[in-house]
Amino acid sequence: MNVAYSVFSAIIQDTKNSDILYTYLHDVVKPPYDYSDLLRWQWAQAVSALDKLIHDLIRVGMIYTFLGLRQPTQKYLAFTIDLRSYEEMQRNELPAANVFERQITQQLSYLSFQEPTKIAEGLSLIWNENHKWRCIADRLGETEDYTKTKLKNISIRRNQIVHEGDYSSSQLQRQQIAHADVVDVIDFISRLGEAIYQLVR
Repeated sequence: MNVAYSVFSAIIQDTKNSDILYTYLHDVVKPPYDYSDLLRWQWAQAVSALDKLIHDLIRVGMIYTFLGLRQPTQKYLAFTIDLRSYEEMQRNELPAANVFERQITQQLSYLSFQEPTKIAEGLSLIWNENHKWRCIADRLGETEDYTKTKLKNISIRRNQIVHEGDYSSSQLQRQQIAHADVVDVIDFISRLGEAIYQLVR
C-alpha cells in the first residue's frame, strides 16, 4: 500500500508542478491568450490521482486478504471469480494470488472511484468500518457532510471538464475556472488521499 500512496503523491506533485507553467504564461506571457485549459487539466488530473489511489489500495488490500495478511470484510467474502480463474488456481498454472489479482483488476476496471458513495462501496472490500466518511472527515478535521459535498462538487466539475469540454449545455461559452479554486481542489484531494491511505493501510 505504501507504493500505491507514493504513486498518488507523485501524481499530485506533478500536477502541482504544472501550475508553474500556468503561472508563468498567465503572469509573464499574459492574455489575450487563454491558458485556462491548464487549470482544467490540473483539476481533472487531481481527481484521476484519487481514483487511481482507491483502485490501487483496494487491489493491494484484497491481495493481502487473500494471502491471509488482512481480515476479510463481508464484501470481500462476496467477491466472485469466474470458473476459468478457479480452474487455473486448481491447476496451479500460475500462483493463485496472481490469478486473483487479475480478477480484481478486471472487475474494478469497470468502476470509477471519484465520488463518496462509490469510494465507500469500493473500500468495503478491504475496510470493515461502517462509518467510513465520518472517519475520513474526522481525520481531515471537517464534518462528514462538508467533506462528501466538497468531493461531489469536485467530481461533478471534473465530469463537466472531461465529458463536456466545460461548456454549458445551453450556450457555446465555457465555464469560468479560477486559479485559486484549482489550488484548493488539489490541496483537498491531496489531504483526502492521505487520510484514506492512513485509515486503510
